[in-house]
Amino acid sequence: MNKVKYKKAYCIKMEGTHIWKLSLMVFAVVLLSGCTGNGFRIDNNSSEDHLKAEEVLINDKRLTSAVTVFHKKDLITVVTLKTFSRFKKEKIENEISDKLENIYPELDVTVSADSKLWMEMNKLIDMDDKKGHEKKIGKLKSLIKEET
Repeated sequence: MNKVKYKKAYCIKMEGTHIWKLSLMVFAVVLLSGCTGNGFRIDNNSSEDHLKAEEVLINDKRLTSAVTVFHKKDLITVVTLKTFSRFKKEKIENEISDKLENIYPELDVTVSADSKLWMEMNKLIDMDDKKGHEKKIGKLKSLIKEET
């Protein structure tokens, strides 16, 4: 009889903790899965081969994501950096810019590590209407030059 009461008391005591632990674990998995993923996007509206640029960006271990747009004679790349690489943001921008300029000498290469520009570039790629593309690219280029 005592054993039954003990089990019943244990069940009542532990009733809410399992649900709480399970919900906490699900929350952690969802939160961590949002931090991963391949964030390398390229929008190529020109006749250039974008695979070399993709290779340069993916092989750079300091980057977490990058958005690149090839548009006529412009190559605009906006990158996000790992936490401790942010201290060398300008140096990394220059290194990536040099690598891309060596690969694409005929293009006007612009590289930035600004997170606001990264969001704007993603919006640009997601835009269905390609009419305002050129105007938006011009605006982004002026923002990048303004930043530097």
